[in-house]
Amino acid sequence: MPLFVSPEDLENILGGFFEELRAVKEAYLIHQIGGTMEFVFQRPTARIRWIPEPPEAEWPFRVAYGISDAPVLLTFEQDGDTAHRFWLGQLNLQQALARQQVIARGPLSRAMKLIPHLDTIYPRYETYLDKIGRRDLLARPR
Repeated sequence: MPLFVSPEDLENILGGFFEELRAVKEAYLIHQIGGTMEFVFQRPTARIRWIPEPPEAEWPFRVAYGISDAPVLLTFEQDGDTAHRFWLGQLNLQQALARQQVIARGPLSRAMKLIPHLDTIYPRYETYLDKIGRRDLLARPR
């Protein structure tokens, strides 16, 4: 059984985490990618996008949900359990791409700029799960 029981559950947890990431110092790197990043999830089915905001905006990006006709620069497709393991720091992105656990579309070299900064972001996901009362997701086998 998947960790996330519904699309709404995934959106509430991962989407909420993404919204909190906007306040993280490294979030400004989203501007260096130069376009919208979309996360397409299977099991359960959901879509979440990081859309860069202008430099004068309060946050470096906004989080959007569902299907959109807006152009997307990078797309990462994965199942919800894989995404969960990734944000916990338990999944190496390059290996996941090679094994097609994560399928990337678009200029991946731009997204690779984020990799050196992920080690500072991973611990925030576990803290976030604790904050929202979902430590149960940490105890489940992955």
